[in-house]
Amino acid sequence: MSSATVTTGAAASAPVRRRELPGVYNLRDTGGYRAASGSTRWGTLFRSDALHLLDDEGREALVALGITQLVDLRGDDERHAAPSAVAGLGIAIRHIPVFDDASPVVMAHAPVSLESVYRHMVDDRGPQLAAAVRALVDAAPGRAVLVHCTAGKDRTGLVIALALAAVGVDRQEVVDDYAATAAHLVGPWAQRMLAGLTERGLEATPEIVELVTASPASLLNGLLDRIEAEHGSIGDYLRSHGLTGDELARLRAALVDDSAPERNNA
Repeated sequence: MSSATVTTGAAASAPVRRRELPGVYNLRDTGGYRAASGSTRWGTLFRSDALHLLDDEGREALVALGITQLVDLRGDDERHAAPSAVAGLGIAIRHIPVFDDASPVVMAHAPVSLESVYRHMVDDRGPQLAAAVRALVDAAPGRAVLVHCTAGKDRTGLVIALALAAVGVDRQEVVDDYAATAAHLVGPWAQRMLAGLTERGLEATPEIVELVTASPASLLNGLLDRIEAEHGSIGDYLRSHGLTGDELARLRAALVDDSAPERNNA
């Protein structure tokens, strides 16, 4: 999937996937993906990295996108160190931490792999993932929801993937959306994060670089295969962790426009 960008300001007349705001590197609209019928709604569900570096221009652009709620998947330490710069914008913030106290970046101090992080999320943090998906049920164009963590890669990537898969989005579309993150984090974002780890005395080994910046399609594909094999479907996995059938139906109604033709702008 290629990645077109749009500069700050109101949404373009034609739907655009990536929104490049000052201080934000991985902000994307999840509209236009193929579903079982129709496609996902533009301007309804967004995903991004952290929002603490937004300037006034970026803040205005965020409002222009119709975002009225943030779902912040970070732990308390992360939020306090880098609070979202949205005060005064009328944007509600829901804190639904996936991990108790550490992001994958922080966990780079421990001997963990990217695969083990995802295995831990699926096996041990199911209620938190389901709660984050539940927060998307009332999304709508004009009152859009933005899901984010620090990179917008692992926690955000998995929550978005589960939500899209649960409402019938084509598997390849789900995986492509997830895998696109790595290209958006290359450059200033990755340099800043890896420099921070180096300052804490951690060597930027290939394993650490992967943990911080990679979003391999094969990882998500394998994870979704395992969830489906063990639970029957992504929806069944979410139901096993607290979502109701009614909430899943409402989620589909919120995210999927059955009358819309497929439109997958990169």
